[in-house]
Formats: sequence, C-alpha cells, structure tokens
Amino acid sequence: MRIAISSHPSLLHILRGVVRWRVQEAGFSPSDAEGLAMAIDEAATNVIRHTYSNRPDAKLSLDIQTFPDRVEFALEDAGPKVRAEDIRPRPLDDLRPGGLGTYFINCFMDEAYYDENFAEGNRLRLLKYLPGKGSPNHEGPSQERR
Repeated sequence: MRIAISSHPSLLHILRGVVRWRVQEAGFSPSDAEGLAMAIDEAATNVIRHTYSNRPDAKLSLDIQTFPDRVEFALEDAGPKVRAEDIRPRPLDDLRPGGLGTYFINCFMDEAYYDENFAEGNRLRLLKYLPGKGSPNHEGPSQERR
C-alpha cells in the first residue's frame, strides 16, 4: 500500500488514519496502532519541518508492507540528503515542548534507518514486529530520523 500527500501539516491525519487501519488489519492492537501512527506522524512532521522548511507544496509518500511477522514502512521525501549521524534526540530531562520525535520513533519501532541506496531525496525505513511473531536483534537505539 502506498499513499502520497503534499507536505501540508493538515494532511498528516490521513497518514495516521491509514497507518492505524493497516496495522490493525495486520494484527496489532488498537493501542499499538496508536503508537505506530504517532511514530509515522513524528517522522512525517520532521520531514515537513526540517527537510522542507515548512513548505506546504512539497511531496512525501508512505509505503506500508505487511508480512506474517512484521510491518515495514518506508517514508520518502524529495528533500536534500539527511545525514543520519547528525540526528539525535534531545535529552529527556530537557523539559520543553517539542523535539521528541526521534524518541517516540525509537519507542514504537523496532528498527529505523535510512536507505542509503535511495537516490532521490530520503527514504526512512521503519520496521515493527508483530507481538509474539519475531523479535528484533539489536542493541541500543536504532538509527533515527529527527
């Protein structure tokens, strides 16, 4: 399943709704679906804010693929290349609004990384295993977007 929208923030509810519906169809609980929708929303919001500098006329797309043990997401944009090593979540003890997108992405996703082979812009790959169907084998935080 693929959905493409313009980078207008008012359209993010469409991405969240599609994610909620698709992951529940794949077997995730409503509460897990909310967390996954939040992670996708945070990643897309970061594209809009940081990659597109709040331009509402740019494009982004989301691919959702389901497998027996997991769901994989690919969020694509046409902005300048992002250097994954420059993206760090802010410390949680820094109490202020905003800036927790990478924290939420890492909380709800089992893997998050950039597809280095994506030639036009950026492709953020996000993966979530179904409960009891598989487990990620990684130590520490995933590579994240913003």
